[in-house]
Amino acid sequence: MLILRHNTLPSEDLFVIERRMIKVADPSYKVKDLAHFTVLDKSRAELYGYLLGFMERLGLCESIGVTPSEFLDFLVDIDHGYLPNAYHSFYHAVDVAIVLYHMVCDYDVASYISRIDIAALLIAGLCHDIGHPGKNNNYQVNLKTDLALRYSNKSVLESYSCTLTMDLLTKHKLLKRLESASSSLGLPTSEPEMRTMIIKMILATDMIFHYELQENLANLLEIILEERTIKEERSNPHPSSLHKPVLPSTTEEDEEDNNNDDDDMKQKQEEEEEEEEEEKEAAAAAAAADEVTEDSNQAINSSAEEDSRLKDIFSSQGAKSAISYFRRKSYFEEDMIPLNLKTIPVFPSSPEELKDDDEEDEEEEDEEEDEGDGEEGNDEEGGTRNNSNKKTAIAPEVHHSSGIDLITTTIRENGVDKTVFTPPNYIMEPQQRLILCQIVLHAADISNALRPWHICLSWSNLVCEEFFLQGDAEKSKGLKVSPNMDRCQVSQTTIGLQFGDFVVSPYFEIFAALFPKADELLKTLTENRSQWIKLEEEINDKKDREDQEENQRLPSSMLPDRPIINPSGRRVSVAAGMIVIPDELEERTVGSGKYKRKYWGVRSVSHSDISSVRDQQHRDRSEVVRRRKSEEPNFVMTRKLRMTPMSPRRSSREKKSSTLPAISQK
Repeated sequence: MLILRHNTLPSEDLFVIERRMIKVADPSYKVKDLAHFTVLDKSRAELYGYLLGFMERLGLCESIGVTPSEFLDFLVDIDHGYLPNAYHSFYHAVDVAIVLYHMVCDYDVASYISRIDIAALLIAGLCHDIGHPGKNNNYQVNLKTDLALRYSNKSVLESYSCTLTMDLLTKHKLLKRLESASSSLGLPTSEPEMRTMIIKMILATDMIFHYELQENLANLLEIILEERTIKEERSNPHPSSLHKPVLPSTTEEDEEDNNNDDDDMKQKQEEEEEEEEEEKEAAAAAAAADEVTEDSNQAINSSAEEDSRLKDIFSSQGAKSAISYFRRKSYFEEDMIPLNLKTIPVFPSSPEELKDDDEEDEEEEDEEEDEGDGEEGNDEEGGTRNNSNKKTAIAPEVHHSSGIDLITTTIRENGVDKTVFTPPNYIMEPQQRLILCQIVLHAADISNALRPWHICLSWSNLVCEEFFLQGDAEKSKGLKVSPNMDRCQVSQTTIGLQFGDFVVSPYFEIFAALFPKADELLKTLTENRSQWIKLEEEINDKKDREDQEENQRLPSSMLPDRPIINPSGRRVSVAAGMIVIPDELEERTVGSGKYKRKYWGVRSVSHSDISSVRDQQHRDRSEVVRRRKSEEPNFVMTRKLRMTPMSPRRSSREKKSSTLPAISQK
């Protein structure tokens, strides 16, 4: 049963959420792939249920020490933090989180990061645009808004989202049991470290870091490919490498060998035999340990080289760094690991929390005492406890559908059993995993162009709606309109094609090289490009037809009965009315001497020419009308009567009476 502390939801919604969560969390449930899943047609209750189901399916709630109810409470507040924008809404946040889930599970991203990393990644994905006002950083900086001033024009909206996210983490105390929960996975992580990860992931979604992330992605690919090559060579050594060539000895070396005493030779042989025996014993004792830690040692030995290739985009300690705001706010420790958050409370507690703090602390102390009693019992069964009353990290045998559990191995060292934890891949350094998480989050954030056409177009419509609203706002405030935001200057097809060709395609070409299963996304991108081109051609055809309609003379209904110059061209409106700009003009000369002037007139057309042509056309039409009338019976009889001579003595009544019978007889 789901119970909320800070929020309220209708019982019907809670029922829908819980039912969906249980269904999705079931390992037998088949999750729809990205080609068949969209968030735009689902209710908020359904989205809550999907997100909770994915969290449970990956074991992430357990990993960070929260219950589904606690995470749902946190999720509802995230939803409330998003504004009703066309694009940057809660639906966009959920869509990014869903894409992240598929990248982790379907594209093998989970092979390189731990469950703690994935939990931070999904939280960052859900919160990366929280508080977005629908107007981008360029608008905030140009208008000199309060947000721009607060964050010194550096990653304004991303920094604001980080602040709101930290507030919510503090309000819900979501990470208060993180350290103990993560220790059970062999990767003990403190709350400050988790906050650091989330902040640096969200800040990296600023598009100004796009090319730096792309370079990190390319360098990470090289590092991983090199490591794979080394592993392949170790597992399948080349036959020639098994027999090293022996160089022939020189004359000097032969003389030195001959001068050696027999006693020295025997002594060396004995020493070599002893060393070989010791090496065999040591190798047999540490064989298991070497197999488990081989990859980790390789990563540690080459860490300096890897650090030089992978760039921390927030390594700058200067005031121009986007992270500097959070450092000034005492979010980070001084003179420690870079960007490690302080453990002191960052945000003030709410009044409700202040009332409940003492009670919660007492409850936590009781829980710790109970855990301590349980741990003592475990000691008797072979478990160990350290001086700080914390259990030694022992990974539980719980396997989730993502395949992201650590590899747990027990080795014997100096007569003592030792538990060793290693991730499923050689990347062990937290900095490397963080950079990969930044890369993946940015990939999910720009993935709309890679979705099936109907989903891609739906998101594009929302993007353009928000873009053009910002352009209208910039015009109204006298600002320069941001690129691609003037509805009168750019089309949706242009935006879609440029975004896909120059931003998405290069990034995901490298992404698919690192994660080959993501190659299907590039195929969809190619299909969508064809759709954009087809749509652009349809728009251009429509525009051509409209131009052809405009390229004509003035309507005949507006012209006088007499002939008038009415050239063919483009009709335009001016202050005095509508006029045609002729398609063809020619330079003419009038006057002579000092009165001579030149002007542009309609090519090969004069008023007299037009008048003669119109007069001839008028005569032709009149002749046709007369011929048609001459064929009518009434017209023939009337004409005969009119040609008959009349006596001047007849009255008008007689003339009328003589005419009507003739017509009636006929």
